[in-house]
Amino acid sequence: MTPAKGTHRRSSRKIAVPTDFSPAATAAMVYALGLAKNDRSKVTAVHAIDPFDYRFGPNDLRQIKRDAAWTQAQESMSTWLNAHKFSNCAPVVIEGEAGPAIAQFIDDEAIDLTILGTSGRRRVARLLLGSVAEEIFRQANCLVLVLGPKMRARQQQLRRLVFATDVEPHSLAVLSSLSKLVQKFDSTVSVIRAVHTDIKSRTERARIRMETTSKIKATATPNLRKKIKTIRVSFGPPVEVITKFARASKADAIVMGIRSGGELDRASTHIPWAIAHRVIADATCPVLTIRG
Repeated sequence: MTPAKGTHRRSSRKIAVPTDFSPAATAAMVYALGLAKNDRSKVTAVHAIDPFDYRFGPNDLRQIKRDAAWTQAQESMSTWLNAHKFSNCAPVVIEGEAGPAIAQFIDDEAIDLTILGTSGRRRVARLLLGSVAEEIFRQANCLVLVLGPKMRARQQQLRRLVFATDVEPHSLAVLSSLSKLVQKFDSTVSVIRAVHTDIKSRTERARIRMETTSKIKATATPNLRKKIKTIRVSFGPPVEVITKFARASKADAIVMGIRSGGELDRASTHIPWAIAHRVIADATCPVLTIRG
Protein backbone atom coordinates (compact mmCIF):
# COMPACT_ATOMS: atom_id res chain seq x y z
CA MET A 1 0.00 0.00 0.00
CA THR A 2 1.30 3.43 -0.91
CA PRO A 3 1.62 5.75 2.11
CA ALA A 4 -0.82 8.65 2.16
CA LYS A 5 0.45 11.96 0.88
CA GLY A 6 2.42 13.84 3.50
CA THR A 7 3.32 10.73 5.50
CA HIS A 8 6.44 8.63 5.47
CA ARG A 9 7.74 5.53 7.14
CA ARG A 10 10.33 6.20 9.80
CA SER A 11 13.19 3.75 9.68
CA SER A 12 13.85 2.00 12.96
CA ARG A 13 16.73 3.22 15.09
CA LYS A 14 19.44 0.77 16.13
CA ILE A 15 20.61 0.87 19.74
CA ALA A 16 23.60 -1.15 20.97
CA VAL A 17 24.32 -1.95 24.61
CA PRO A 18 27.82 -3.38 25.20
CA THR A 19 27.75 -5.75 28.15
CA ASP A 20 30.14 -7.54 30.47
CA PHE A 21 27.09 -8.67 32.50
CA SER A 22 27.98 -6.25 35.33
CA PRO A 23 25.52 -4.06 37.27
CA ALA A 24 26.65 -1.08 35.16
CA ALA A 25 25.76 -2.93 31.96
CA THR A 26 22.43 -3.97 33.47
CA ALA A 27 21.60 -0.32 34.21
CA ALA A 28 22.50 0.58 30.62
CA MET A 29 20.17 -2.09 29.23
CA VAL A 30 17.29 -0.95 31.48
CA TYR A 31 17.79 2.59 30.18
CA ALA A 32 18.02 1.45 26.54
CA LEU A 33 14.83 -0.61 26.68
CA GLY A 34 13.00 2.26 28.36
CA LEU A 35 14.17 4.71 25.69
CA ALA A 36 13.19 2.30 22.92
CA LYS A 37 9.75 1.54 24.35
CA ASN A 38 7.84 4.26 22.52
CA ASP A 39 9.33 3.95 19.05
CA ARG A 40 10.58 1.26 16.69
CA SER A 41 14.11 1.11 18.03
CA LYS A 42 15.87 -2.23 17.92
CA VAL A 43 18.13 -2.99 20.88
CA THR A 44 21.13 -5.30 20.66
CA ALA A 45 23.17 -6.57 23.60
CA VAL A 46 26.76 -7.13 22.45
CA HIS A 47 29.52 -8.93 24.34
CA ALA A 48 33.13 -9.26 23.19
CA ILE A 49 35.30 -12.31 23.87
CA ASP A 50 38.97 -11.43 24.26
CA PRO A 51 40.90 -14.05 22.25
CA PHE A 52 44.08 -13.63 24.33
CA ASP A 53 43.50 -16.83 26.32
CA TYR A 54 43.45 -19.00 23.20
CA ARG A 55 45.82 -17.04 21.00
CA PHE A 56 48.88 -19.17 21.77
CA GLY A 57 49.76 -22.86 21.87
CA PRO A 58 49.08 -25.86 19.61
CA ASN A 59 46.22 -25.46 17.13
CA ASP A 60 44.11 -28.26 18.64
CA LEU A 61 44.38 -26.84 22.15
CA ARG A 62 43.66 -23.31 20.93
CA GLN A 63 40.47 -24.51 19.22
CA ILE A 64 39.31 -26.34 22.35
CA LYS A 65 39.89 -23.21 24.45
CA ARG A 66 38.15 -21.05 21.84
CA ASP A 67 35.08 -23.30 21.76
CA ALA A 68 34.93 -23.29 25.57
CA ALA A 69 35.18 -19.47 25.69
CA TRP A 70 32.40 -19.04 23.16
CA THR A 71 30.14 -21.53 24.95
CA GLN A 72 30.71 -19.78 28.27
CA ALA A 73 30.06 -16.33 26.77
CA GLN A 74 26.83 -17.43 25.12
CA GLU A 75 25.64 -19.10 28.34
CA SER A 76 26.52 -15.97 30.35
CA MET A 77 24.61 -13.81 27.89
CA SER A 78 21.53 -16.03 28.10
CA THR A 79 21.68 -16.16 31.91
CA TRP A 80 22.02 -12.36 32.15
CA LEU A 81 19.13 -11.67 29.78
CA ASN A 82 16.84 -14.17 31.51
CA ALA A 83 17.75 -13.04 35.04
CA HIS A 84 16.73 -9.46 34.26
CA LYS A 85 13.87 -10.36 31.89
CA PHE A 86 15.48 -8.49 28.98
CA SER A 87 13.32 -10.07 26.31
CA ASN A 88 13.08 -7.19 23.83
CA CYS A 89 16.66 -7.26 22.63
CA ALA A 90 18.87 -9.36 20.38
CA PRO A 91 22.00 -10.98 21.87
CA VAL A 92 25.27 -10.86 19.89
CA VAL A 93 28.65 -12.30 20.85
CA ILE A 94 31.73 -11.10 18.95
CA GLU A 95 35.46 -11.79 19.14
CA GLY A 96 38.16 -9.25 19.95
CA GLU A 97 39.45 -6.92 22.61
CA ALA A 98 36.37 -5.18 24.00
CA GLY A 99 36.93 -1.53 23.09
CA PRO A 100 38.11 -1.83 19.47
CA ALA A 101 35.91 -4.85 18.69
CA ILE A 102 32.70 -3.20 19.92
CA ALA A 103 33.56 0.07 18.15
CA GLN A 104 34.00 -1.91 14.92
CA PHE A 105 30.69 -3.73 15.49
CA ILE A 106 28.94 -0.39 15.96
CA ASP A 107 30.29 0.86 12.63
CA ASP A 108 29.66 -2.39 10.73
CA GLU A 109 26.04 -2.57 11.91
CA ALA A 110 25.35 1.15 11.38
CA ILE A 111 24.30 1.58 15.00
CA ASP A 112 22.59 4.92 15.67
CA LEU A 113 23.00 5.08 19.44
CA THR A 114 25.21 3.17 21.85
CA ILE A 115 24.33 3.13 25.57
CA LEU A 116 27.13 2.28 27.97
CA GLY A 117 27.31 1.73 31.68
CA THR A 118 30.61 2.46 33.40
CA SER A 119 31.97 2.23 36.90
CA GLY A 120 33.82 5.50 36.31
CA ARG A 121 37.21 4.30 37.57
CA ARG A 122 39.49 7.13 38.59
CA ARG A 123 43.08 8.01 39.48
CA VAL A 124 45.55 5.11 39.96
CA ALA A 125 43.10 2.32 39.09
CA ARG A 126 42.22 3.99 35.83
CA LEU A 127 45.86 4.65 34.95
CA LEU A 128 46.45 0.92 35.19
CA LEU A 129 43.20 -0.37 33.68
CA GLY A 130 42.01 2.30 31.28
CA SER A 131 38.35 2.63 30.36
CA VAL A 132 36.60 0.45 27.81
CA ALA A 133 33.72 2.93 27.81
CA GLU A 134 36.00 5.77 26.79
CA GLU A 135 37.72 3.65 24.13
CA ILE A 136 34.29 3.08 22.61
CA PHE A 137 33.01 6.65 22.71
CA ARG A 138 36.26 7.98 21.24
CA GLN A 139 36.20 5.48 18.34
CA ALA A 140 32.56 4.72 17.50
CA ASN A 141 30.94 6.70 14.70
CA CYS A 142 27.62 7.17 16.43
CA LEU A 143 26.09 8.93 19.41
CA VAL A 144 27.22 7.32 22.67
CA LEU A 145 25.22 7.76 25.87
CA VAL A 146 27.25 6.93 28.98
CA LEU A 147 25.70 6.18 32.38
CA GLY A 148 28.16 6.94 35.16
CA PRO A 149 28.26 5.51 38.68
CA LYS A 150 26.47 8.48 40.28
CA MET A 151 23.50 8.50 37.92
CA ARG A 152 20.18 8.67 39.70
CA ALA A 153 17.13 6.70 38.60
CA ARG A 154 15.10 8.75 36.14
CA GLN A 155 12.76 8.44 33.20
CA GLN A 156 14.41 7.34 30.00
CA GLN A 157 14.03 10.47 27.92
CA LEU A 158 16.11 13.16 26.26
CA ARG A 159 13.83 16.18 26.50
CA ARG A 160 16.07 18.52 28.55
CA LEU A 161 19.66 18.64 27.35
CA VAL A 162 22.67 20.56 28.64
CA PHE A 163 25.34 21.23 26.01
CA ALA A 164 28.74 21.65 27.69
CA THR A 165 31.19 23.43 25.39
CA ASP A 166 34.52 25.21 25.33
CA VAL A 167 33.55 26.70 21.92
CA GLU A 168 36.60 25.03 20.34
CA PRO A 169 36.14 23.70 16.77
CA HIS A 170 35.74 20.05 17.85
CA SER A 171 32.95 21.10 20.21
CA LEU A 172 31.08 23.42 17.86
CA ALA A 173 31.33 20.79 15.11
CA VAL A 174 28.77 18.62 16.91
CA LEU A 175 26.01 21.23 16.77
CA SER A 176 24.64 19.81 13.51
CA SER A 177 24.26 16.40 15.17
CA LEU A 178 22.75 18.05 18.23
CA SER A 179 20.22 19.80 16.00
CA LYS A 180 19.05 16.44 14.62
CA LEU A 181 18.83 14.99 18.11
CA VAL A 182 16.79 17.95 19.34
CA GLN A 183 14.39 17.57 16.44
CA LYS A 184 13.96 13.84 16.99
CA PHE A 185 13.24 14.08 20.72
CA ASP A 186 11.63 17.55 20.72
CA SER A 187 14.32 18.61 23.20
CA THR A 188 15.30 21.93 24.68
CA VAL A 189 18.95 22.87 25.17
CA SER A 190 20.76 24.87 27.83
CA VAL A 191 24.37 25.77 26.99
CA ILE A 192 27.12 25.98 29.60
CA ARG A 193 30.73 27.06 29.16
CA ALA A 194 33.22 26.78 32.05
CA VAL A 195 36.09 29.28 32.09
CA HIS A 196 39.08 29.41 34.44
CA THR A 197 38.65 31.52 37.55
CA ASP A 198 41.96 33.32 36.93
CA ILE A 199 40.07 35.70 34.65
CA LYS A 200 38.98 38.45 37.04
CA SER A 201 38.49 41.43 34.73
CA ARG A 202 34.80 42.32 34.31
CA THR A 203 35.55 43.56 30.79
CA GLU A 204 37.23 40.30 29.82
CA ARG A 205 34.47 38.22 31.39
CA ALA A 206 31.86 40.22 29.47
CA ARG A 207 33.85 39.69 26.26
CA ILE A 208 33.96 35.93 26.86
CA ARG A 209 30.20 35.83 27.43
CA MET A 210 29.56 37.75 24.21
CA GLU A 211 32.01 35.56 22.30
CA THR A 212 30.31 32.40 23.57
CA THR A 213 26.84 33.58 22.59
CA SER A 214 27.93 34.77 19.15
CA LYS A 215 29.81 31.54 18.33
CA ILE A 216 26.91 29.33 19.40
CA LYS A 217 24.34 31.35 17.45
CA ALA A 218 26.57 31.57 14.37
CA THR A 219 27.21 27.81 14.30
CA ALA A 220 23.81 26.44 15.36
CA THR A 221 21.18 25.62 12.76
CA PRO A 222 18.01 27.75 12.73
CA ASN A 223 16.08 24.84 14.27
CA LEU A 224 18.61 24.48 17.09
CA ARG A 225 18.66 28.22 17.83
CA LYS A 226 14.92 28.06 18.48
CA LYS A 227 15.45 25.27 21.01
CA ILE A 228 18.23 26.93 23.00
CA LYS A 229 16.78 28.23 26.29
CA THR A 230 19.89 29.84 27.73
CA ILE A 231 23.61 30.30 27.09
CA ARG A 232 25.62 30.68 30.26
CA VAL A 233 29.30 31.18 31.06
CA SER A 234 30.50 30.30 34.57
CA PHE A 235 33.98 30.86 35.96
CA GLY A 236 35.15 27.82 37.89
CA PRO A 237 36.43 24.21 37.67
CA PRO A 238 34.90 22.67 34.49
CA VAL A 239 33.61 19.43 36.01
CA GLU A 240 32.01 21.19 38.97
CA VAL A 241 30.49 23.91 36.77
CA ILE A 242 29.05 21.44 34.24
CA THR A 243 27.61 18.92 36.70
CA LYS A 244 26.17 21.59 39.00
CA PHE A 245 24.53 23.37 36.05
CA ALA A 246 23.08 20.06 34.81
CA ARG A 247 21.56 19.31 38.22
CA ALA A 248 20.07 22.81 38.46
CA SER A 249 18.62 22.45 34.95
CA LYS A 250 17.17 19.00 35.78
CA ALA A 251 18.87 17.78 32.63
CA ASP A 252 18.03 14.42 31.12
CA ALA A 253 21.55 14.30 29.65
CA ILE A 254 24.73 16.33 29.30
CA VAL A 255 25.94 16.60 25.70
CA MET A 256 29.67 16.89 25.06
CA GLY A 257 31.65 17.10 21.84
CA ILE A 258 34.79 15.02 22.16
CA ARG A 259 37.96 14.59 20.22
CA SER A 260 38.92 11.27 18.72
CA GLY A 261 42.26 10.13 20.07
CA GLY A 262 43.30 9.00 16.58
CA GLU A 263 46.34 6.78 16.94
CA LEU A 264 46.37 7.70 20.63
CA ASP A 265 42.86 6.41 21.39
CA ARG A 266 44.14 3.85 23.89
CA ALA A 267 46.50 6.30 25.59
CA SER A 268 43.75 8.91 25.93
CA THR A 269 41.69 6.52 28.05
CA HIS A 270 44.46 6.39 30.66
CA ILE A 271 44.53 10.14 31.40
CA PRO A 272 42.74 10.57 34.76
CA TRP A 273 42.16 14.28 34.21
CA ALA A 274 40.31 13.92 30.88
CA ILE A 275 37.28 16.22 31.25
CA ALA A 276 34.77 13.90 29.56
CA HIS A 277 35.61 11.00 31.84
CA ARG A 278 35.49 13.16 34.96
CA VAL A 279 32.09 14.57 34.00
CA ILE A 280 30.79 11.03 33.42
CA ALA A 281 32.17 9.96 36.81
CA ASP A 282 30.48 12.84 38.66
CA ALA A 283 27.24 13.51 36.73
CA THR A 284 23.88 12.40 38.12
CA CYS A 285 22.45 12.16 34.58
CA PRO A 286 23.75 10.38 31.47
CA VAL A 287 26.43 12.00 29.32
CA LEU A 288 25.89 11.94 25.55
CA THR A 289 29.18 12.10 23.67
CA ILE A 290 29.42 13.16 20.04
CA ARG A 291 32.70 13.02 18.16
CA GLY A 292 33.70 16.41 16.77
